[in-house]
Amino acid sequence: MNLIAIIGIAVQLSIFLSVLSFGMQATLDDIMYLFRRPGQLVRALLSIFVIMFIFVALMVRLFDLNPVVKVALVALAVSPVPPLLPNKALKSGGERSFTFGLLAAVSLLSVIVVPLAFTIINSVFNRQATFSELAVIKTILTSVVLPLVIGMLIRYFAPDFAERVAGTVGKIAMIVLIAAFLPILIVLLPVLWSLIGDGTILAIIAFAIVGVTAGHYLGGPDPNDRTVLALATTSRHPAIAIALASANMGETEAKLAAAAIILYLVVSGIVVTPYLNWLTGGKAREKQEAV
Repeated sequence: MNLIAIIGIAVQLSIFLSVLSFGMQATLDDIMYLFRRPGQLVRALLSIFVIMFIFVALMVRLFDLNPVVKVALVALAVSPVPPLLPNKALKSGGERSFTFGLLAAVSLLSVIVVPLAFTIINSVFNRQATFSELAVIKTILTSVVLPLVIGMLIRYFAPDFAERVAGTVGKIAMIVLIAAFLPILIVLLPVLWSLIGDGTILAIIAFAIVGVTAGHYLGGPDPNDRTVLALATTSRHPAIAIALASANMGETEAKLAAAAIILYLVVSGIVVTPYLNWLTGGKAREKQEAV
């Protein structure tokens, strides 16, 4: 087994443990939250999939980007919310039911959205991308649905145990992720460097800004829901995005696509930080005024 395969297993293990931790904290009402609120669900899907897809479609048509980067951006636009979203959203003050409900709804519906989006891509951009729908379903099931169900079952049958270990499991997941992520950066560093200065950074920044803006204004009147949807629209599942982008590509192109997606993860985190700081400052001012 080579280093890349080991790193891939470590990333999958980290995601599994992270979602397992969230499952130990979630209830069935949390998971069904958005399915019982179709208006919020439609706005969330509009923000995460429709607006971002339209924006990327326009960007790849209008700007002279590397063709592989264009494919990577499209893959990001149709990839679902990452399993690590709840950790970031809850830390930013997001409401738990909306956060878990959004993760569940978008992950399940992406089984329909992703194949449909790539059918549109093939017809509009005249690109025949071969990817396995079963592979997408398998990734969603193993990285989101299965650990979430296991975690919820643990919570149901052993609530005290779940309460005690959920936080520890989440910390282990982050340690494993960091340990796996650093070698990936080292391996892809030369490829990442090749993307600097060719317009890729500007395209990625624009993608992140549009995501934050769309999520914020479609999140509804509740500031916490706005925060969660803004983060969700900006965040993307890296494993699915890389799998979709690298379909029907050679090894060199696949590395470039993976590098562009990882670069997006880094840059989007930087772009989102001022937004979260602005929200934190606004909440602090509201508390002071209330006092």
